[in-house]
Amino acid sequence: MNGNSQHFGGFYSFSRYAFWLITLNFLFIVSNIIAVLAFMVFIPSISNALFYFLSLIPTGAACSTTFYLLSLSPDQTDKSLIKTFMKVYRRNFVDVSKVWLPILIVFFLFIIDIQYFQQEYTVFNQAMNGLFLVLLVLLSIFSLYALMITAHFHFRVRDVYRLAIYYMFTKIKVTTGNMAIGFLTLVGMFFISDFIILFIASLVAWFLTINSAPVLEDIKNHFMEKKAINGDEPEVEKGIKTLSSEV
Repeated sequence: MNGNSQHFGGFYSFSRYAFWLITLNFLFIVSNIIAVLAFMVFIPSISNALFYFLSLIPTGAACSTTFYLLSLSPDQTDKSLIKTFMKVYRRNFVDVSKVWLPILIVFFLFIIDIQYFQQEYTVFNQAMNGLFLVLLVLLSIFSLYALMITAHFHFRVRDVYRLAIYYMFTKIKVTTGNMAIGFLTLVGMFFISDFIILFIASLVAWFLTINSAPVLEDIKNHFMEKKAINGDEPEVEKGIKTLSSEV
């Protein structure tokens, strides 16, 4: 009897987490519906870059909100997950966009440069193409840290960038782990379908959140003060808009 109780208890916990992740995945897709439609309608080309750029503007807030909720537990969010998601999304949209828009601009500049150097096959062009690919990977890791930090703390934009760079190179194990998660996701998209990300987005974000937990904990211990946040969503510690001289 005890074995059956433990079995059903474990199944219940698993089903709750699964439903929680599925719901978050749905909310992430809905908050990114413009980008999803843009990638489905427009042919991938430089001529359509402006449409892609505009459609990806809300993505920063969507990612940041998802990271924030994934750092909590189903017990803290499952009663009003949709309401909490939308409230956090609206509350942080402006602050996240201040961090996300410059990153998005640089991202598209790198993409355009890569496309330019691929037009003619020369040693110089291939070298530059490789350089920008490396920069694109570094920018992706940087943006992950920036959005993760913005999701949990209130820092000035320049301090968010400084912290993102700082942890990229001081938490090598975390950085390597995030790169591995991103690489495996791209492999799955390549061998299965690009749209597989629509079904596993929250799962990927969950792995990234778990792997990045040491960074968030280190920021709490060294770069922030406790500050209560009033609202219906679960209370969490929030960082102040200053940064110590440790970075």
